Amino acid sequence: MGTNATAGARNQTPIGRLGPGELRQRVAAFLSERTDIAFTANEVARALGGRSSGAVGNALRNLAGQGHVAHTATRPDRYKATSTTARAAHVIARPPTTSSPSHGAYSASGPVRGPVRRPNGQMYQPRLLADMADVAALCRLREANIAALLYGPPGTGKTSLVEAAFPDLITVAGDGDTTVADFVGEYTQTDDGRYEFVYGPLVVAMTEGRCLFIDDATLISPKVLAVAYPAMDGRRQIAVKAHKGEIVAASAGF
Repeated sequence: MGTNATAGARNQTPIGRLGPGELRQRVAAFLSERTDIAFTANEVARALGGRSSGAVGNALRNLAGQGHVAHTATRPDRYKATSTTARAAHVIARPPTTSSPSHGAYSASGPVRGPVRRPNGQMYQPRLLADMADVAALCRLREANIAALLYGPPGTGKTSLVEAAFPDLITVAGDGDTTVADFVGEYTQTDDGRYEFVYGPLVVAMTEGRCLFIDDATLISPKVLAVAYPAMDGRRQIAVKAHKGEIVAASAGF
């Protein structure tokens, strides 16, 4: 399954299709070799052989959110390497394997012993759920392409559980002002005056085969949240109406 012709950055092209997380690894590696210069997404995209500047922009924002690059300027946005950029390039990279990758901190089929480290460094102590560790239960659901709904009072560890299970997650922080564009993306002006569609977290998670975590989903309008439903059922694809009706199909792992 794949996207239509409008999604050039994700179709097979002469520059090659990248695996999950590989673009972020290449962006981090590029910046780590040029620590004294701040780059725009367009500049990095050109340096990487003509990659999509929208996809590169998403990678830069993701790295900045993790503290691996510094966001030094706006209009246009510029990013510069930090002391952890080189380490990020090494950590993100994964050698290809013939077996199915483990999406969480632990394999769904393997036993969980002891606490699991979250992305912020804190340790999460797994709890028993359906005769297995809760992180393993979530991993098993993910391998079966089943979306999970966690509900309960604030402070009961829902977010901690997801972060412990899936270190590759992309988070959408829901509130009453969340829009469809916050999920699928929108057009933004580039540094050379053009307008370019920048994909949102839902599209990025689908194409990269990553976990999408919608935090506080009950605060989001049902009309907005409905944009994600086709990606979570048997169709596993969405139509991005704002971008020529582009059809985006979910990759394995989403």
